[in-house]
Amino acid sequence: MSGRPAHLSRGALVVPAILAALGIFLTYGTLTMQVVGDGGLFGPTTMPWIVAILCYVVAALLAFDILRPRPEFDAPAPAAASTGDGDVEGAAGGDAPADTGVNAPAVLTAVGGVAAFIVVLPYLGWILSATGLFVAVAAALGNRHWAAMAIGGLAVSSAVQVVFSMLLGISLPAGFVGGF
Repeated sequence: MSGRPAHLSRGALVVPAILAALGIFLTYGTLTMQVVGDGGLFGPTTMPWIVAILCYVVAALLAFDILRPRPEFDAPAPAAASTGDGDVEGAAGGDAPADTGVNAPAVLTAVGGVAAFIVVLPYLGWILSATGLFVAVAAALGNRHWAAMAIGGLAVSSAVQVVFSMLLGISLPAGFVGGF
């Protein structure tokens, strides 16, 4: 490999391959699905088709981004210039390579958020559980605006609730909120 960052290596094609395989699985499942009745405004096969198409599109875009030529990484690095007093410019300062290690706290926060979502979903219901999941993932990605994350998560989870219940005719878990 000629100096390309690790996230742009050929090994990164695993993610587009998994997305393409998921798209194939969804396509097969949707084609062989036995539909009983009308199923609401869109019917039960609409969402699997949308997700399958999104899997194919994202897989293709990721593969293109990984495989496209990157002249900025394929060109030889410029030689470091000497300042005359023994120091070499470019060797220090902000030119150090970025750390490519795994951010364990961020991964654990995201995985913990998903695990907590699974555990509390039957009790808190979709809207509150999904809001918590949104906050956990946003925090794992580095956001520290807690009120904005909570409001954003509440808005997104409420919108998903409306789409599923009103347009698709599918009820998501209401939790204790359903008793009010």
